[in-house]
Amino acid sequence: MSESEIAAGPNAAQSDYWNQVAGPKWVRLADSMDARLAPILDLLLARAGTQPDEHVLDIGCGAGTSTLALAGQVGASGRVVGIDISAPMLTRARQRVADRALTNISFLEADAQTHNFGPDLFDRVVSRFGVMFFADPAAAFRNLRGAMRPGGRLCFVCWAPLADNPHWQIPLEIAARHLGPPTPQPPHAPGPMAFSDQAYLRGILEEAGFRNPRITMENVSLIGTTPEEEAALACVMGPTARLIEERTPPEPVHEALRREIAEAFRPFAGAEEMKLPAAVYAVSAE
Repeated sequence: MSESEIAAGPNAAQSDYWNQVAGPKWVRLADSMDARLAPILDLLLARAGTQPDEHVLDIGCGAGTSTLALAGQVGASGRVVGIDISAPMLTRARQRVADRALTNISFLEADAQTHNFGPDLFDRVVSRFGVMFFADPAAAFRNLRGAMRPGGRLCFVCWAPLADNPHWQIPLEIAARHLGPPTPQPPHAPGPMAFSDQAYLRGILEEAGFRNPRITMENVSLIGTTPEEEAALACVMGPTARLIEERTPPEPVHEALRREIAEAFRPFAGAEEMKLPAAVYAVSAE
């Protein structure tokens, strides 16, 4: 599937955002984001239970960090397919695989909601924060279920509510004091918080035909560096960055935001790193 075909599909807005805005940011910040999210990837890998020789689909694989980790679990005789709509992120992912000369990984630039994978291909469908952006999540999960083998297992992590994620809530509240609150979005709109309602998420999975959905909230620590770098990151990624993009404040206001956010993050600073409290849902279904 070409980028133009994705852009004409039901997730056209997300395609544009992840190709033109968020994707290039992630590529620039890939190493720091890998370090930041390492505890969450460890949680996902432990819950996925991926075994040697299995075939795995990695949804929203981005720059390939989770794909590489899954490939290590399935071994040379297994197979991992990473799928994403962001061409810049997939370019980075393919380069990382080429640098390691791995042969058990392939990538698809396609929309997982609509792509025709074919039946009975995957033992596991796994995702680290890649499933919250579908225009029609029930249709997307139904499509993914059709690509799974009998007895296959779905496992992903998604963000718990904003109130349980102070790494986002703290800078967003500061930005809202300066810029005004974000424009209200429809409930469960595609985005990081789309699945923060457990009942809604469970209903989506059951509607798509999955059995025994299990959703548990997990408290984790994101690994940061300095308050200043955390403030800079908050202003280019996540809900605060979205508000800044929406309001386009002048540079003096932008700089004031970074200073105030850095001060708010200072209590989390340690001698060598910062540990920022966060919460995710670990989700599995059969």
